[in-house]
Amino acid sequence: MNQKRIVTIILLVLFTSMLHPTTFAALQQISLSNPQPQICSIQTPESTNPSISELQPGDIAFKHPDVFPDYLPTIIDHCLIFVEYDHITQKYLFIEASISGSRVRYRYETEEALKGEFYGPFARVKSATETQKQNAIAFAKTQLGTSFQGEWVNKNHNPKDIKNDEYADEWYCSELIWAAYYNCNNSFPDQEPENGYIFGEGIDLDPNGWNPDFMNYTVIRPKEIARNRKNIQLFYLDNWFNSTTHYDPITTLFKITQHLLFYTSQF
Repeated sequence: MNQKRIVTIILLVLFTSMLHPTTFAALQQISLSNPQPQICSIQTPESTNPSISELQPGDIAFKHPDVFPDYLPTIIDHCLIFVEYDHITQKYLFIEASISGSRVRYRYETEEALKGEFYGPFARVKSATETQKQNAIAFAKTQLGTSFQGEWVNKNHNPKDIKNDEYADEWYCSELIWAAYYNCNNSFPDQEPENGYIFGEGIDLDPNGWNPDFMNYTVIRPKEIARNRKNIQLFYLDNWFNSTTHYDPITTLFKITQHLLFYTSQF
């Protein structure tokens, strides 16, 4: 047994020794009663591992910082809405409010990228009908080309409300996704109706509602959407380490072991 393996085993022993006795007993019970790893029914009861072909228009993709990938999988700093699969380019088309280019834009991603270490989890709005999902996408399309909102102050679902909110017609990433679903009961045709679009009264993806944060701002962050278990169903596209925080303890330990073995093999 080489030195790297010994270090890994020591780390695992330290990890398990720090577990509370009841937790360790639960681990043993789970391993005996569930020989195949299963998703924890307490933390994320609807989480599954679909193939990428099951990604549906209206689904939300969450992304980790480009500098960290899966080494810090709990950090989520960006989110996008899935539009469709482009058979010509063989890529997946999203809409995002991007700091790159400072505007709302289309973004194409390959299957390899979506299954990689920078993406995950993904989310489906559980109560949304197909019509509401398409309406959410339609709203996001109407905002293409609008400015990225660098000031994360108050959220606003109505881009025409600039009289009351100077940032109403600008978006940060999670505000755009939230607004798309908050406006999902309206179809947003290409030609605006004579009386204008009707905004609001859709699905609220903010678990905090309209309550202000400690800075007295009503903001919506990517991770708040991901944590909205009432309206959001999380799933993963085979990016194994990104999912460790949402699996049962035995699977989590197994995945961390794999990661440690890989990491030590790089020395």
